[in-house]
Amino acid sequence: MKELSVFCDESGDFGPVSPHSPFYFVGFVFHDQSYDITGELQKFKERVFAQGQNEYVPVHTAPLIRREEKYRNLDGAVRKKLFDTLFAFFRHCELQIKVIDIDKRWYGFDGDLEERIAKELGTFVRDNLKYFQSYDRVVVYYDRGQKEISRTLKIIFGSTLSNVEFRIVSPRDYLLFQVADLACTMFLIEKKREESGLSKSESSFFGGAQRFKKTYYKLFCRKLFNAERWRS
Repeated sequence: MKELSVFCDESGDFGPVSPHSPFYFVGFVFHDQSYDITGELQKFKERVFAQGQNEYVPVHTAPLIRREEKYRNLDGAVRKKLFDTLFAFFRHCELQIKVIDIDKRWYGFDGDLEERIAKELGTFVRDNLKYFQSYDRVVVYYDRGQKEISRTLKIIFGSTLSNVEFRIVSPRDYLLFQVADLACTMFLIEKKREESGLSKSESSFFGGAQRFKKTYYKLFCRKLFNAERWRS
């Protein structure tokens, strides 16, 4: 059976626009199950264990970069090593990425934002319908973090595909869910770099805005969704 796994995560909220958070992102990771990533999963676990960082997994990239939440007591070198370990896993796996990027200053919030996300996701699925229908089963994983996203996923994928299943996921259990989080963070930082520049903590973490773009974002973009890539 040919199976496609779809992991989804979001960054932002459905509340009114605020100066520090005008964007909303929905990140998707597509993994064709015929590509075995067991070896890369094992490498990630071994590297994290060797670094003594097990307690900081699952990796939440935005607070990791900003030294917030459970990462507040980690210095920059340790946080950077953990980020690079996740990024290396992402780079070496046969994955594809899609990020829905919404500027709330243009498209609003609450119901208007949900409608816009549904419209963009619906267009994406329909434009790539042959790709999704080439699989015997499509399994969509989400952690029910926001009810609006849960509802949108079920409406769009459920109404478009007959071969779809939905499963609740815990970030701790699936590293690909953490990659969906990474995808949202990469888009957010690039948006900030383009508009107003990186914050002091972000610039320090990546070694400057240009290094982020050339060393990280350029490599990240190589995995952006292309229905023809890896198609046999």
